[in-house]
Amino acid sequence: MAKQIGGILLKGTIGEVNFYVQDGEPLARMSGGGFNGDAIRNGKNMARVRETCSEFTACSKVNKEFKKSIAPFLAGHKDGKLHQRLMKLFLTIRDCDHSSERGKRSVFHGISSTSGKQLLEDFIFTPQRPAILPCPYIFDWESRSLKVHDFRADETGFPEEADAMEVRVGLIRFDFEALAYQQVFAAPMIIAPDFKEDSFEILFDTIPEGNGILFSVARVSFYPTVHGKGCLLTGGDAFGMEVLSVWDTVEARNPA
Repeated sequence: MAKQIGGILLKGTIGEVNFYVQDGEPLARMSGGGFNGDAIRNGKNMARVRETCSEFTACSKVNKEFKKSIAPFLAGHKDGKLHQRLMKLFLTIRDCDHSSERGKRSVFHGISSTSGKQLLEDFIFTPQRPAILPCPYIFDWESRSLKVHDFRADETGFPEEADAMEVRVGLIRFDFEALAYQQVFAAPMIIAPDFKEDSFEILFDTIPEGNGILFSVARVSFYPTVHGKGCLLTGGDAFGMEVLSVWDTVEARNPA
């Protein structure tokens, strides 16, 4: 067996290599036999393992910075499995890179494809509330606005203890090569339980500058008033976040 070296702790099987933790120490070994760390780094038959680890490490760096970019939309919400699910997403987007050789495939090239962008747009961030609203809504890039139609406040899942629903929308430009991002936020819309309008719109004056993929994000959350202050409800379907659309795959969303 051999010790795992580096900042990424692997568990499970990759190719013919078993990665595991024993007595708190990260180790690796060949299925059915042993090997040492030098063999992993230099052995010809370990080339596939080195390629896999290299791509895995790169995806992990993307995951770390991407989570920072969406942190304002997840503030107050806890999901112990989100990191692993995002890691799976970025590994799948990496697989959309058909122009690079194995070991050098990247999320940057994968997200440049139509299928890569669609994977990001379709990813479910909050499984208990996968769609932020139970009515048709779309982010219109031409008008730079979230447009909501056929809206009814009594169908949004308003918790009995909540006094208000907040709809927050942002635009993020993420450079998957440089791992840099820019954000722009619209003023949040606050909706009371007795809100009567059947449509509304949230507008942006500008979009983030720089390089990278541009996508719109929205968050719906509910607040009861406690001691004169709004307190975020985070359990069940009282919280939802969603990537509404990526720049060149804009489609209406109608969960119904």
